Amino acid sequence: MSGTQRRLLGLCLLVSACLPVSVFAQGQTPEALWEDFNHYVLIAKPDLALATGQTLLKQADNQTLLATVESSDREAWANVLARAAKMGEADEKYASLVDVAQDLDSRIQAARIELSRNSERIQADIELLAQGQRAYRNATQRLAAAGQYAAPQMLAALLDADQSRLHPYILSAMATIGQSLVAPLAEALPQLDPVPMSQVAQVLSEIGYPQALPAMKQVLESPTADADARLAVQAAYNALLTSTRQPVDLSAAEWNLGLGQTQYTTATNDSDDLAGYDPSIGSGLVWAYGPKIGLIPVVVPGEVFGDVLAMRSAKRALELNDGLDDALSLYLMANLRRENRLPSGTVDPSYPSELQPAGFYAMLSGPDRLHDVLAQATADGDSELALDAIAALSATAGTDALVHQGSTQQPLMNALSYPDRRVRFRAAEALASVRPTEAFPGAHRVTAVLSEAVRQSDTRYALILADDPDTVNNLLAVMDDLGFEAFGGVSMADVSSQLNLVPGIDIIVAAVDSEVVVQLYNDTANDYKTGTVPILALQTLEQNIRLSNALGETTRVSPAVMSDDTKELNAAVEAALSTYTGDGIDAAQSTEFALTALRLLREVAVGSDIFNVAEAKPALIHALSDERDQVKVASAAVLALIDDADSQSALADAALSLEGDLQLSMLANLADSATYFGNQLDAGQTDRLLELVNTGSGDLAIAAARAHGALSLPTANAVKLLTQ
Repeated sequence: MSGTQRRLLGLCLLVSACLPVSVFAQGQTPEALWEDFNHYVLIAKPDLALATGQTLLKQADNQTLLATVESSDREAWANVLARAAKMGEADEKYASLVDVAQDLDSRIQAARIELSRNSERIQADIELLAQGQRAYRNATQRLAAAGQYAAPQMLAALLDADQSRLHPYILSAMATIGQSLVAPLAEALPQLDPVPMSQVAQVLSEIGYPQALPAMKQVLESPTADADARLAVQAAYNALLTSTRQPVDLSAAEWNLGLGQTQYTTATNDSDDLAGYDPSIGSGLVWAYGPKIGLIPVVVPGEVFGDVLAMRSAKRALELNDGLDDALSLYLMANLRRENRLPSGTVDPSYPSELQPAGFYAMLSGPDRLHDVLAQATADGDSELALDAIAALSATAGTDALVHQGSTQQPLMNALSYPDRRVRFRAAEALASVRPTEAFPGAHRVTAVLSEAVRQSDTRYALILADDPDTVNNLLAVMDDLGFEAFGGVSMADVSSQLNLVPGIDIIVAAVDSEVVVQLYNDTANDYKTGTVPILALQTLEQNIRLSNALGETTRVSPAVMSDDTKELNAAVEAALSTYTGDGIDAAQSTEFALTALRLLREVAVGSDIFNVAEAKPALIHALSDERDQVKVASAAVLALIDDADSQSALADAALSLEGDLQLSMLANLADSATYFGNQLDAGQTDRLLELVNTGSGDLAIAAARAHGALSLPTANAVKLLTQ
């Protein structure tokens, strides 16, 4: 738009007789539209800027838009777009201007990325490096924008003797481009000829990132390295070691292990922070190099990029030192996590098709390495990886390998207290299945975790502790409203009898001083029933701070400020539960866990001196009223093996109240209990059983008669029935 047109447009605005902006925008070139958009933004005319920007977006494709912006005299285009967005935010009537500014910015950036990675443009820029200072500066800026994508052609040109006039400029540009070239150049370094090896080592040293140290050290340890190249690489290595302030000089295998561990840890938090990740495509690049094929990029899904990097580093460490156990552990955990994180239907092209699934190598490597994987998984809070490690341990480890690992604390024991109930259960299942014959630390938790699995997933129990009865009563009412079966008192002694009656506890709500919470945490840690229960500490903010300082990092205790607001308390309760119970378990998995736990508890009852099945009694008795018939039956079979009056009494009550096949099953288990442990029923129960004997028929009469006989009830009952 010419100056005359602008003046006319301004006059139209003053007299409120304007035509729509689109009239003026129609037929204009992208260059004119961009110029007008900048002008309207700078003079604060959001309506005109909006219309002009919308027209520009419609008329120009991405590359045309980029060419227009780059050829314009207006260099601060990013500032103009930011100002346009602020104008739209300031006036709701022109809110669409925010979208226009963002669309222009994203399309310009997309075009820049696309153009910067164009192989023809990269090659042209490499050739421009030797054509004067200004050409060198502009070409280097564009190559820097291409980043790692420029590495294959830049290295190829450096290795091409026919392009030797470009070599000094390429080396200088490589050092200027910096970090994005470290990974591809380091990948190639050990396989380069002596002269380019020396040159690339110097470039890597000048770039100044320690990620190049493993490749340099690999060259220095190679018995076939050229003597002159070795001297050059040694000098570059020493300089890089000094500039990055690395405390020690490690072997190449150790450097690769350390690099892999860093990559694994970084990926645990955010793969976007890894060098080589490309946010524009949501993927990362790993590099392969061969003297004949040059540098080849392999695009890896962003979700597994860090794991792939860690695997590559670990594998290289093992190639250099096949006895480096930590490198094998790192490879296993990264490979397992890679499989877990790889989105369904997505392919990881970096993983050769001839390799086996990750679980194959996990089982192949044996229990010691799997314990390493499990320890890392629990430290990271990675439930899926923990489940993988436990599954492989269960498939390969015997009793000694599971419960003894030198003098160190066993990761599998720690898993019994892990926040995710799935991990707790699988750890308990693994330990119970191998039937240990010697006591081990943490053994008391196994029965508690199996008992927890027997419970119905939708019934939740809360234990309340408070400094005074009024607070206890208030919290009981609130927890009841929140759907919990709650009981409480002012001390653990007050609730001990109730604690023995319930099948398990889901949460402890403690409205007590921070010192008392610390004592509660310590006292319950080794208790089979409360050791894995999350504690919600309701206190003042000051007490919460003292508590956090006293306990440090633990997911088991969740401090919250005491509040009369039910919604706030509910949020605190659910937060505490979610922190410590892990992912939810659906009905099918809940039943699978329950039946597996009951099978294991029966095995424990039959022949284990290490695990005490009687500790599961409350859960088993409660399960007799479970909605799932198979759980009722399996629980009764375990109760029949416990020498305890409560257990036998519960079986009798179930046998006398149920009907059909369930009643027959309960009578059979009652008979078994009596056979093993004698009659422990009261007179009322035996009278009801006799009545069932007298009134029953068919299979029911036979089952009742067997129970009667097993209980050694008076033979007069039989005589009376025969002679009546």
